[in-house]
Amino acid sequence: MKTRQAAILVLFLSLSIAAILSSCSSLPENEPNANSTGDSIISHLDLLVDTDPEQCIAVISNLFEQQREKNQSFDNSIIGEKGIVLFRKAVENIGFLFKKAIASQDILTARRLSFSADALVQYVSFYDSLGEIVSEELSMIASPAMRLQLALWEAENKFKEHGYVIGKATLSKAHLGEQEEYSFNKIEDFSIENLKSLIETRDPKEYFITWAERAKENNDVNAEAWFESLSSGQMSYSPSILVSDQDWLADAVSSVVTVYVDRGFKVEGGYSVPDRVLGTAFQISEGLYLTNYHVVQSEIDPTYKGYSRISIRPSDNPQIRVPSKVLGWDEELDLALIQSAEHARSTVMLPPPGMRFHAGDRVFAVGSPIGLENSITAGVVSSLSRKIISFGEAAQIDVPVNQGNSGSPLFSENGVLVGMVFAGLPSFQNINFALPVQWISLSLPDLFERKEVIHARLGLMMGKGSGQSPLVLADLDPSLSAFIAGDTLTSINGKLTKDIASIQFQLASVPKGALCFLEAQRDFKPVRRLRQISHTDGASLIPAWDRIHKNSILEGLFGARLTQLKESTKVGGLYSIQWVCPAEPADEIGLSENDVITVYKFRLDEKNKVFILEFSAKSRLSGYFERTIHLEFSTESATII
Repeated sequence: MKTRQAAILVLFLSLSIAAILSSCSSLPENEPNANSTGDSIISHLDLLVDTDPEQCIAVISNLFEQQREKNQSFDNSIIGEKGIVLFRKAVENIGFLFKKAIASQDILTARRLSFSADALVQYVSFYDSLGEIVSEELSMIASPAMRLQLALWEAENKFKEHGYVIGKATLSKAHLGEQEEYSFNKIEDFSIENLKSLIETRDPKEYFITWAERAKENNDVNAEAWFESLSSGQMSYSPSILVSDQDWLADAVSSVVTVYVDRGFKVEGGYSVPDRVLGTAFQISEGLYLTNYHVVQSEIDPTYKGYSRISIRPSDNPQIRVPSKVLGWDEELDLALIQSAEHARSTVMLPPPGMRFHAGDRVFAVGSPIGLENSITAGVVSSLSRKIISFGEAAQIDVPVNQGNSGSPLFSENGVLVGMVFAGLPSFQNINFALPVQWISLSLPDLFERKEVIHARLGLMMGKGSGQSPLVLADLDPSLSAFIAGDTLTSINGKLTKDIASIQFQLASVPKGALCFLEAQRDFKPVRRLRQISHTDGASLIPAWDRIHKNSILEGLFGARLTQLKESTKVGGLYSIQWVCPAEPADEIGLSENDVITVYKFRLDEKNKVFILEFSAKSRLSGYFERTIHLEFSTESATII
């Protein structure tokens, strides 16, 4: 956990670099000379290199890349040759801290440092002048084989602490994040013997045999098949071997309970009426149930000041209410883990990685619509990849959904859990949504931490674009500002970027604070950055309002790169449009490159959680007819990675 001293140093360093390197007009008139400011930055990097070497590396590499983009050598940066020296020391400290974490059995820190080392190795491979900095030891720390050992170690600890379900979920999450790297061909590049100098190792096949036995003991036939395939050296798993009990529907019904949240009374039409929330939950381990966050929100939302009591109604005895409590919750994925003394007669097992459903698949939901317990509804998957939530994606289904169905498990025809119902559109028939099971698997280990799940991000606001890779709309990091609107993000940690949801899926397995290696294209030239996954504001843009230049937020919401024709520290006035992102608001209202707009108002309405933009435009596509336009944008963005 980062110390308060490190946080202060990072903030001071960020402000110092921003004051020197930013081209915005908010720079002070009497700017300090380059040498004195460089010395100031160096003195703070000297401290940061020991307290937070990953942040130190991110800052220095950003300076390096600014030099490369100007076709200048690294040692000509604002901190001169000292940059290489500090970069080398920070890299060495990653190795030192990794060994310290292993010695103290701090697996989370060790995993974070392994991910950072991997990103670092990829970055320095582009530069001969930095190549010698990477030692054989660092390469071992960065290897997929090391991360597999750490994942197995963490899963064992979770198994001993919480039991089979959380241990398996930990392995599933690690596998989902790095399926391509967990091939034995790559793992053999660093044999177990090589890793023994850093960590106490064990043959992964032995682990998988043990986990197959545990799966068998828990009647988890799908996981048993998965672990057996892993123990035989098949790191890829085919869903076609998934099997299920013929009486799966009866078991599914007996695993489901009704969630009942009593919120006292509310006033309607001058009368007090009971305020109740109904939902569904399903048992994943004895006394542990998954449901939707919005069902139990009043139990954990600090802004809710009223009365709230949660209980469950068993499917075989719906007349009783058993008190329950919320253990962990994930607001962005609309998930919550609740605990109760009541044990359902059956348990739903999450499938192993590789399970996917497809458009046209027949699915079944088991829940309590309007409180009617044990109701089974059926339908098909209408479509996949609906980006209607801020983190992740949803599947569209035509299974009937009513109040009380929230949290219902969604099963395939052979009884395998494929998702969870979480939303419906009351005004439209047969347009409902479910969270695919792979997103549940990613969040489940964190739900057991008995607190809110925070999905850390890189701090980039993205647009879909019209090509194969998503486009940057705004950089929400005020200290680096390494990316500009219009940059095409091509890869993260060596993996090609497909869309926003797939990037979020990839990053969900990266520990908070780890370095990531980003590659992009700007005007057909490469942009490379090492960047920490440390943005913890979630989907909200409100914290960024006072932290970064408001023009950046305007660009991100508007979907265009803007040049303010009259330099100002404030947002507003004349802007020239330099680039427009396809399918974003600027494009939808007919604006194009070289059009000029006049912004009259751009403000935050925090009470209603919207940004308000008023402007006039003379666009080429509208025959230069002047229009005055009023737009409102939600303060929650589903496109932040």
